[in-house]
Amino acid sequence: MAAVIEAVFGRNITLVYDALDLQTIDRNKLRGVISEITPTVMDMPEMVVAVYPPSPWLIQIGDRRIRINVAAEIKELGDFPLWEYAIKCNELIPADKASIIAYGYNFDFGVRFQDNTPQNTLISKFVFNRPALEDALQGTLISYLPRMVFRAGDLQYDIVFEPMNDAQMKIHGNAHFQYKGIQLPPLEGLKLSYIAQYEHLRNVIEKLLNN
Repeated sequence: MAAVIEAVFGRNITLVYDALDLQTIDRNKLRGVISEITPTVMDMPEMVVAVYPPSPWLIQIGDRRIRINVAAEIKELGDFPLWEYAIKCNELIPADKASIIAYGYNFDFGVRFQDNTPQNTLISKFVFNRPALEDALQGTLISYLPRMVFRAGDLQYDIVFEPMNDAQMKIHGNAHFQYKGIQLPPLEGLKLSYIAQYEHLRNVIEKLLNN
């Protein structure tokens, strides 16, 4: 294989609302979202942030969004129950004050390239007429970073390539749910959806780089 996914640097569930008044957020309930860890809650003019040092958890509330983040580098998805904390965070929002309009999952994949540099691999995979492109550029192409946004049913996907060095690349994958009448699934449904979209994005990225 030309490239292998060797790690997941971070993962995230994001909830999007039609409105979000930070004054309605119960800070005490926010402190209890992750029951086994007491966070430091920071109030800023346009955002409320809960940090859990030395744990990798981070919860950000602002810009009509709640983001539940885990910045832990491990080989696979891990057993971090983001779906559980996403449900609890959604319960922080008074139902008569705001409605969820979208939600999504984000994964940062660490990819190692074995037989070529990330830059050359992307050029060979996605630039179908390099001489013509270089002729138009009047120069030598040294890097090509595609961004792919595509739909499948009710889901929109976004894949972004970001080189790290001559052997590794970070590839960000996003699965975004937004449709009329959307609701956050119950706990087990959210968990299964999150895992399924991780597997789907992982498979798509591996096929893009190795087929």
